[in-house]
Amino acid sequence: AQVLAAHGQNAQAAALLRRALATYGNTSISPRLHKNLNLLSLTKLPAPPLNTSEYLGTRPAPLSQLKGSPVLLFFWAHWCGDCKYEGPIISRLGSEFAPKGLTILAPTQLYGYAAKGEDAKPKDEIAYIGQVWQHFYPGLQSVSVPISKANFTNYGASTTPTLVLVDRKGRVALYHPGLMEYDDLRSAIEKTLSN
Repeated sequence: AQVLAAHGQNAQAAALLRRALATYGNTSISPRLHKNLNLLSLTKLPAPPLNTSEYLGTRPAPLSQLKGSPVLLFFWAHWCGDCKYEGPIISRLGSEFAPKGLTILAPTQLYGYAAKGEDAKPKDEIAYIGQVWQHFYPGLQSVSVPISKANFTNYGASTTPTLVLVDRKGRVALYHPGLMEYDDLRSAIEKTLSN
């Protein structure tokens, strides 16, 4: 698929990945297949809905209710060092662009362990996620944190952080697995605000 994409054949590459998902969708490589498919084809498509039945902070609004405003999704994990690096960048951008209508949501999921890699029951891991969020993300305490593996699967977020910017019409304007520097993310947000 990467070879096809490199030659500008995104449609063929996406078809190949969809066939692979049909075959391997229930295996451990499913998140990576979703990520690669989303890299090729999610931009400009409607953003998949988020599962918000479990969350930290205030109840997240469904993406369908946020149409008219851009939304930045910050997929993160409690163990992720790069996410902690990205946190202050997201916080700074939130301060700059929330008055202009930007909403930030920070989806995460359970991994089955907590501090020092010790196995944790869901209730204990959720409490640990809350502690990590408070300690390492002080500038994002007003941001809702949906907790769902399905969100990671639907967005192909097998890399943390993964940043997804949704435009005013509810379509994906940016899909970026991995770190993103302040200037690049700021530019993408400004573009969605001007459209």
